Amino acid sequence: MLYVKRDNKIKLGRPVTLNKQTVTKKCLDFYIDFGIDNKSFNEVIRYAGVSKGSIYRFYGSEDQLQKSALQEYFKSHVLVWLEGIQNKGFTIRSLIMEMTSGLITNKYKCCLFHRSKAEKYKLGPITRAYIDLVTRKIYDAIKGLILEEFKKKGRKLSKNEVQEVTNFLFSNLTNINLLKLNKAPHRTILNVSKALVKFIKNY
Repeated sequence: MLYVKRDNKIKLGRPVTLNKQTVTKKCLDFYIDFGIDNKSFNEVIRYAGVSKGSIYRFYGSEDQLQKSALQEYFKSHVLVWLEGIQNKGFTIRSLIMEMTSGLITNKYKCCLFHRSKAEKYKLGPITRAYIDLVTRKIYDAIKGLILEEFKKKGRKLSKNEVQEVTNFLFSNLTNINLLKLNKAPHRTILNVSKALVKFIKNY
């Protein structure tokens, strides 16, 4: 779910072609590796290989730069996941276990949106608003998956039940990502995932 594998090595130097798209992708690479607000603005700029003046000329502010990077992440990762969730064979269990196995085997990195959601109190208002917008899209996709799966089981959930299950699943998907981010033991991550699958199955 919404992952990318990155090489952790920082590569400095000016991009061959200096344009907004190139700079956005370079900054996104940095945010994927280190988080969107865990390093100084100057470190982000140095990684992108541009001057602070160029950043302000392209984006106007650090807040707008962060939003632009998250928009790029949405297009390149989240949309792929949202399309995958609509596949007929996609289940809640497969969502949870595919994400878990990918994180444990280092195929995936912690989802930037789950991570940014947890850290958003540090971010600017433009970036926070965009994170909230994408959060609603992800939440609605998970909600749709839950409704479809329980429909196949022949069970109709009440409005409160749908909200309870969706909130529980969404928050625990975030928790699993953060466990990986904080280098929790693989067994801990797997146990949380299994408990989540069991909860959904027995609900």
